[in-house]
Amino acid sequence: MRRHDFIPLLGAGTRSAQSMRERASVNPISLRIVLGVVAAALGYVVPAHAENYFCQQQFALCTSAPCIPEPGNPKVAICTCDVEDGPNLATLACDTVKPSTDANGVRTVYSQFALKQFAQGKRTLKCAAGTPWTWCLNKPFTVDPANPKKAICACDVLRTGEWITAGGNCNTATCKTAYWSGAPLNDFNDGTDFLVKQLKLKKSPVNWCSQADAR
Repeated sequence: MRRHDFIPLLGAGTRSAQSMRERASVNPISLRIVLGVVAAALGYVVPAHAENYFCQQQFALCTSAPCIPEPGNPKVAICTCDVEDGPNLATLACDTVKPSTDANGVRTVYSQFALKQFAQGKRTLKCAAGTPWTWCLNKPFTVDPANPKKAICACDVLRTGEWITAGGNCNTATCKTAYWSGAPLNDFNDGTDFLVKQLKLKKSPVNWCSQADAR
């Protein structure tokens, strides 16, 4: 899967922007490294192709997660996801997104991608560009102390490109209202192919909603 968050343009008149433009003309790879450092410092994610990692650890599974826009912040939604153990995909090194528990007993897990809910029968709903969805991959989640099978996180709200979700029960009307946790269509296909190969599955468990399902 690839990461599709976007970093705001840096001021064209600043020394940093000029320096990065100069580096871009010489070495595009160096530019991506510089942008990565700047983005990390500012809390943004650079839109670059990310490598897939096959992990075996506890994680938050958000393929069908319902989300609610955060009050006062239209760019963020609060999502509730399932806490799972087992094989999964991340686009950061597994050690970077490994679970942890702090001194107060607060458990943190990270959102990663897995095929479990599709294998259980959930179907894939495709939604049109321009409708709101949330992007949770690699985000840190806090495990609910009262229910260790659930975790919550603030995820990014996007409206770019076609996207998919295992939520919605194949009801296309929910694409416009539900803020489902989702993924870009191409990234979903890429991630699914990666896991099918890693797990040595004979067939992908993914089934798509049909036009007849639309209500």
